[in-house]
Amino acid sequence: MLLKKYVKTRRKVKILLLVTIVALIVITCIILLGSSGAPNSATIERLLDERFIARAYQPQSEQLQLQQPREQAVALLQSHRENGVIVPEKYDEQKIKSRIMQNRLQQAKQQQQKDAEAEQARTTVEALATAVHIFYTAPVPWYKSKKPPLPPPEHPNEVALPLTTPRPVKILNTAFYPALGLYKPTVKLLSQHMDNIRSCGIGVIILSFVRPSDPALLHQIIDLAPQHNLSVTFELSVAGNRTLAFVRQQLQDIAAYVELPGFYRVWSQSRATLLPVLYVSNAYKLSESLGRHLCRPTVQELAEQQQVPGEIGELRRVLDAFFIGHIRLKSHADVLRRLCFDGFYSKLPSNGAVFASTWKNWSYLKSYALSYKMLFVPTVGPGFAERNKFPRHGDIQRHRSNGRYYGVAWRTAILNHVGFINIASYNNWPDGSQIEEVVPRAGFLDYNPGSRTKYLDLTAHWVGNFLKTRQEAAAAAAGAPQNCYELLNNTIC
Repeated sequence: MLLKKYVKTRRKVKILLLVTIVALIVITCIILLGSSGAPNSATIERLLDERFIARAYQPQSEQLQLQQPREQAVALLQSHRENGVIVPEKYDEQKIKSRIMQNRLQQAKQQQQKDAEAEQARTTVEALATAVHIFYTAPVPWYKSKKPPLPPPEHPNEVALPLTTPRPVKILNTAFYPALGLYKPTVKLLSQHMDNIRSCGIGVIILSFVRPSDPALLHQIIDLAPQHNLSVTFELSVAGNRTLAFVRQQLQDIAAYVELPGFYRVWSQSRATLLPVLYVSNAYKLSESLGRHLCRPTVQELAEQQQVPGEIGELRRVLDAFFIGHIRLKSHADVLRRLCFDGFYSKLPSNGAVFASTWKNWSYLKSYALSYKMLFVPTVGPGFAERNKFPRHGDIQRHRSNGRYYGVAWRTAILNHVGFINIASYNNWPDGSQIEEVVPRAGFLDYNPGSRTKYLDLTAHWVGNFLKTRQEAAAAAAGAPQNCYELLNNTIC
């Protein structure tokens, strides 16, 4: 109505619109000039927003320790401007590469600092578990020999005959690279290894006794073990030679070490004496005729042997020990029972490879051992990475899965309430089952994500859980008759 009253012609309408547009332009110019001349008015909100973003993305450690000025954080977020207009940064490939390298170097330094802090704050177990044994290799066979291929013949119908015998090529036989390098056993290195084993709560080291062994090295390890509150036992192998004379000779050689203070012995309630514990690899391959020499004679047979020495218990007279044999299949447990072994162990830390190493079968093996007053010792390991194109045991590679594989093996053994556990291994690098420290290196596997002592820490954690479970089981069975798996204090049936 007002427009019809005061604006009666089109010409007046156009003039009114033009005046309005000019007024809006003038007001806009005044606002822009005022904002550029007064920085404390319109830029306050923008500065507040940028300061909030800088504070949100700044690490908390820098906020507490460095206390950088807020103006510096805002300056880092502000883009380059000319006359209030953002000028895009020019693409410079060299700058971007240098920036990426600086970021990677900074991340590497932070990771090294975290690893150093993790090593200083390692998980340790104060109590010692003599029921937890670990396989130890000394010396480690770092290299394997490989025959070089024959040169191709010059003509297709000729047969390539080498003029000289080609020398075998040495190849590094490990999928991981040790943090201490390709070491040889020295007193300092053995002490360091024993400190690591002791800090995990492990009480017994298992050494491979293969003839010809290095007697000086074996004596050195056995003499050094008590200084670190550790004991040593042997694993003898009967894979290549299973004759009675060979087994007797091995037991005679081991008898020279048994009386040393560092050798592992347990108290047998049924025999009322201290007995050394011996592992026998490939024991299932022994013939049943040899079992008569390993069985203990009865009272009547002892009386007969006093008059005429017989073959029953002949090996026990050479060395009376608590023999634990290696099994693979379900029927091997019965074979060792007939051979008069005191127990059996699985040895291979590869779940599903054979019956004895399969976790779900450990409950059956423990029940079988209890029914015949034997001992079942499961073998746990962090994984298996044998670096062979054609593995000697078949396809038994097992990935570590960031420690989860190791945890499931330990949890299964603990839930079955076994009395003894052995670990494969501390430093069996050719099989890739070691828990020793590694260092990241091109072409080799490592323990990432995690520190170089990752599996030592995991071992200490699970040994602590195993000790706690055994003590709880012994407390719950107080006053009731205990079985062989609930006896503590280095005692067996």
